Amino acid sequence: MLGIGVMQQDESAQSGRIEIETIRSEALRKVGRNVVNFARLESGLKILLSLCISGSPKDLKRKKRRRIRENHRKTLGNLTMQIVSSLEKGHDNLEDIPENLDDIHISLSFSVGDDKGSRKFRESLLELVKDRNNLIHHRLAELDSTSVDSYRMLIEYLDEQQKRIIEKLDSIGILLDLLDRARNVIVSDPQGQLSKFLLTCDSCEAQQQDPPDPPPMSQ
Repeated sequence: MLGIGVMQQDESAQSGRIEIETIRSEALRKVGRNVVNFARLESGLKILLSLCISGSPKDLKRKKRRRIRENHRKTLGNLTMQIVSSLEKGHDNLEDIPENLDDIHISLSFSVGDDKGSRKFRESLLELVKDRNNLIHHRLAELDSTSVDSYRMLIEYLDEQQKRIIEKLDSIGILLDLLDRARNVIVSDPQGQLSKFLLTCDSCEAQQQDPPDPPPMSQ
């Protein structure tokens, strides 16, 4: 009887070790996934800020390279505050147009919907910065590495966080695509292509709008 009891205890202990090792591996994989996506978010903000430039067409490439160098060492928090400040200022954030121009002057910037949409975008971005800091500096440090429940709670937290990171990455990706297309079109042929680009954007916006209501049925 004693031998059977000891064997059962050993099997139970081994099963517990396997369970915690399995869930630990899953949790660590998801930690790595989220950290990588936070890095992608940081990179996206750096590119976005590098595209918000103004000047003559021949100056845009040079200014973009300079912005990239300026933003290279900035943290996610620094970049987010810069984006938030830019959105809060709106058009007031644009550089002044020089009085004496010998070429056309172009300003590339972005906005996010109306005031409500812009505020929501800013708040969600700031919340992600807090989440990232909380994950790195608190959640992992406070994790009970001997508890299956602790790992499960971490996994739930990471999965919910991941959804919001991906949502923000998608939003920034759309902004990057529009700004980069605008810059490339303007640099390649500013006077001949600018109107075509604006027309294309207007058409895209029109396609995204809800279709008009059908006419009422005749009685």
